[in-house]
Formats: sequence, structure tokens, C-alpha cells
Amino acid sequence: MANEKRPDPSQQFSEWITQWERSVDEFSNKLMGTDEFAKSLNQMQSMQLEFQKKMNEMMATQLANLNMPSREEVLRINEEVANLDRRLDRIERTLRQLVDHLSDASSTEKQKPSRTKTPPRTKKKPSEAS
Repeated sequence: MANEKRPDPSQQFSEWITQWERSVDEFSNKLMGTDEFAKSLNQMQSMQLEFQKKMNEMMATQLANLNMPSREEVLRINEEVANLDRRLDRIERTLRQLVDHLSDASSTEKQKPSRTKTPPRTKKKPSEAS
């Protein structure tokens, strides 16, 4: 008896967990393989979609009562603002190009020469010289 090993509690616990996992897997596979399970799962998904649809309708009604935009309206407005932003970018680009073109044209225009001659001075008459 002195040579007998004492049972290892962690090993026993590990074996118990493994057996439990196998039995749960077996039970789950049997349960999920039935037609009733598939039908009930399909019903649950249908109910969830119907619930979500009703919630969306109720939320839209509440937002309308509060005079607030719905999700679809906010998305539409967002798209319109994005389109306006793109149009403004194109307009700004075109204006910059026009300004650059005009400034290039004005700088390359022939400049009139500056007037360097002064009109001749009139000679004073000797009688005015006093």
C-alpha cells in the first residue's frame, strides 16, 4: 500500500471535463440534427426579422412625431451634401485655373514702354531774363 499512488485531483478534474464536453457535444449534435430544431431556429429568425421591422416602423413614427429626420432621410441628405462638396471642389479648381490663366496672360502681355523723354524746355526770351 505504501507504493500506491494517490489520485491526482487535477487529472481527475481534467478527465471529468473531457467526459462532460463529449456528452454535451453528443447531445447537441443529436438535438441540432432534428427537423424540429431546424424549424424552431427558422421560426426564431423569422420572429427576429419581424421584430426588427416593427421596431424600425415604430422608430420612424416616433421620429416623425418629434419632427426629426429618419435614418433614410439623413442618409439621403448626407449623399446630397457629398455631391455638393464634389461640385464645389470642381468649381474651385476651375476658378483657380482661370485665375492662373488670366495672371499668366496679363504678365505676358506686351508692356507699354515707360516714357523716358521729357518735353523740351522752352527757352526764355532775353526780355524776360531780368
